[in-house]
Amino acid sequence: MNDITNFRLSKAANEVTDKLVATGKFDHGTSAAKFAFAYAVKNFYGKFDPATYAVSDSNGSNYSVGSFDDLAPYVKVLYPDTDTPYIYVRALIVFGLIEIGKVIDSGGMPKIYSLCE
Repeated sequence: MNDITNFRLSKAANEVTDKLVATGKFDHGTSAAKFAFAYAVKNFYGKFDPATYAVSDSNGSNYSVGSFDDLAPYVKVLYPDTDTPYIYVRALIVFGLIEIGKVIDSGGMPKIYSLCE
């Protein structure tokens, strides 16, 4: 399978990105997306399989994978059998954003540091 060179967030994930950026803690969508990647790995590694995750749509922001080159080495360590690290990066970002969105929906925007606990 070939890896991707660009990807879009889902519409729902993009909405969460916008909410995170609006807090002023993230300067742009890519930094919020990287935070969501870390959130997904910290809270769902071993419980979530990025190889089988189907992103619901591609109606969110479009990114070049070059914006996330720093995440690919982590994917290769965490999932050494993958030959498509950027597909995994996208899945982990979108999944992380959706999960953060559930936290926001259930109790409002938390303090960002509380998502790191």
